[in-house]
Amino acid sequence: MGPRWAADYVIMTPVEIGQKTMGQLADILEAIAPYRNDDFMSDSTYATDRIARLRKRMVGNEHLQYRVGKPDDWTVADMPCSLPQRKAHALRLVCERMPVVIQPDELIVGMRTIFCDDEADYDWHATLPAYWRDEQEHTGYEWRSTTHNVPGFTNPLKYGFGGLAEQSRARLADEPDETKREYLSSFVIVCDAVGTLCNRYADHADKLAGETDDAQRLADLQAIAEVCRHIATAPPRNIHEAMQMHWLIWTVTLLEVGCLVTSGRFDQLMAPYWPTDEAGQARATELLECYIIKGNDQNDLWSGKSLVNNNFMLSGLKRDGTDGTNDVTWAVMDSVAALKLPDPQLAIRLHKDSPPELTRHVARLLREGVSVISIYNDDLFVPSLMGAGFPAEDARDYAVDACQDVNIVDKSIFYLGGNYQLANWLGETLDEATDDMSWREFFDAYQARAAKNIDAQLTCFTNRFNSRPADPCPFLSVMMDDCIAKGLDAANGGLRYRDKGAMLAQPVCTINSLAAIHHVVFVTKSATLSEVRDACKADYVGYEQLRGELQAAPKWGNDDDAVDLIGKEMLDNAAREIIRHRFDDEAGFLSGVHQAHHVATGNGMPATPDGRRSGDPLSVTMAPANGTALHGPTAIMLSLTKLDPMLIQWNSSLTLTFDPASLAGEAGLDRFVALLNAYLAMGGPQLQPNCISADTLRAAQADPEQYQDLVVRVWGYCDRFTALAPEYQQEMIERTAHAV
Repeated sequence: MGPRWAADYVIMTPVEIGQKTMGQLADILEAIAPYRNDDFMSDSTYATDRIARLRKRMVGNEHLQYRVGKPDDWTVADMPCSLPQRKAHALRLVCERMPVVIQPDELIVGMRTIFCDDEADYDWHATLPAYWRDEQEHTGYEWRSTTHNVPGFTNPLKYGFGGLAEQSRARLADEPDETKREYLSSFVIVCDAVGTLCNRYADHADKLAGETDDAQRLADLQAIAEVCRHIATAPPRNIHEAMQMHWLIWTVTLLEVGCLVTSGRFDQLMAPYWPTDEAGQARATELLECYIIKGNDQNDLWSGKSLVNNNFMLSGLKRDGTDGTNDVTWAVMDSVAALKLPDPQLAIRLHKDSPPELTRHVARLLREGVSVISIYNDDLFVPSLMGAGFPAEDARDYAVDACQDVNIVDKSIFYLGGNYQLANWLGETLDEATDDMSWREFFDAYQARAAKNIDAQLTCFTNRFNSRPADPCPFLSVMMDDCIAKGLDAANGGLRYRDKGAMLAQPVCTINSLAAIHHVVFVTKSATLSEVRDACKADYVGYEQLRGELQAAPKWGNDDDAVDLIGKEMLDNAAREIIRHRFDDEAGFLSGVHQAHHVATGNGMPATPDGRRSGDPLSVTMAPANGTALHGPTAIMLSLTKLDPMLIQWNSSLTLTFDPASLAGEAGLDRFVALLNAYLAMGGPQLQPNCISADTLRAAQADPEQYQDLVVRVWGYCDRFTALAPEYQQEMIERTAHAV
């Protein structure tokens, strides 16, 4: 199976063509004719009428009627057992009592229906009943983020929830350490709890089956009941059971940790169950599209907040170093393109040996406006992870969390351990600067401040991390590779890799500010350091001429070494400071460069020396500030690839908007593919493209009803453009649409 266009014909070599008979060539030409048309669009036909109905209901938010507030009397805080066991019992209580719903036409079932209802604003991290005994107990534990995670899907798919429970019981029987016994006991409780939830859905399906006169729906409901009852304890046997189990793992993990849970290497997980016959594949595609639609049932809660942001990671190198593109890869891409929904987003891994037709299909879908696609470069991330000390097999087996942070699947939760506001530190450096300083003295003073602050914050984080146990997460833990064997929770030493990420934020604003200071104060000498400081404090009121000079100074993203090498030195040195820190001999920190929530973050920032006024948006991660990229996308990519890729193991991205008119026809597509390949070959880490014009966005602003299916890349997440806050819409309109 491949894409829905005839890729295997398009990439034939002249030698292969020469070996075909005239009759075969006629068949080939007839097959590819529709796909050489400049107006080609991917097949947007839904798999079945069922899918059309399900999508209509999802977009119409019909599922909202099933949500209820969490009852105030749900608590396990007084149970006479340990905190890990109480946390497990809290999840069990939800699995036993949360309303179960099977909506019309559904084949994949399961919905988070319980929320903490506070004045109709659902609290996303208060799903579980109370499990802390009192505030004293609560303060005795270190809160650690377990929301940014990729659950360990492999083990439950392999062993089933019953198998994981049995492993935990067997390990418990031989464990003398009381703390480990508490963790292992909590693992058994959550496995039994999710089994209970599966059986409740099976019972509900049986009930609905007894109430229907529709023969097809009767068969559907009987199948759902059989599937759910089987996976309550046993591993899946077919694609329906595998997808249903995967969905329930994602849903129950969300119940435990609150938000920001992703789906891992979905095509690798589902490939063993994907049918090989045509009828089976058609059925599997319908199930897949049921799953994709289901994954959007909380988007209304998080709109503009990026708190669902589920990723399917596709393709890329497998553990043995071979390419992982498979039938599921193609099916997911085409189904996501057809459904035009914000979730799941597709993180597609490419490398030098990726099938050329895969890269071309990715480019084609991006050109058509499938903005949920981002691209990851295995030829960069795998070596950088190996350079950080991870074995090659594990380095190849990475997926991303909901903030596009790299994780080793089944073995790590590299959540955020530090977020460093680089531009804020520049303001502090200016406050202490004197006008007799040289550029080198000023730049070194800034870098020394950055290193000191990073050191202090990571040291503080490490001390906190090592001083107290963390709030446990038993369901997330039981699925990971080593927690049962170690008898430890994932948040408390159970993972094979305990490293954490640290993020260098406000990168482009800081680079542009440093470059502007260098140019205006030390090259043209038209202002002093104190004048720049005073202008920023005045938000440039009365300093309009100086602001104009700072704005006109060279900016990041134009392949200008006068700017780029400042950024390279600053970011490379800050990354070195991050990765030199260790928790212990086995765990440390991975560095990343990222700016999320760029509009909201900018709204709370004072004016900066790049000429940006107080409250103005920041740029998205490494993208040039709006209006400052003067030489097209290749210059931007050249600026980015001057950074040392071995120093960035965790997170780095480039969000660019492309003018769709420049990508029209096969010639435009050829140029786009060449640009993507060049970026990856140069060492570009990640790309998050939008292919859309400002005119289209303005039209969507003016007539939102006509553009309800317009999904855009905001930063590391996607949403319907019409659902965005006006300030985010305006920032997107102001982005430069680059011609290729």
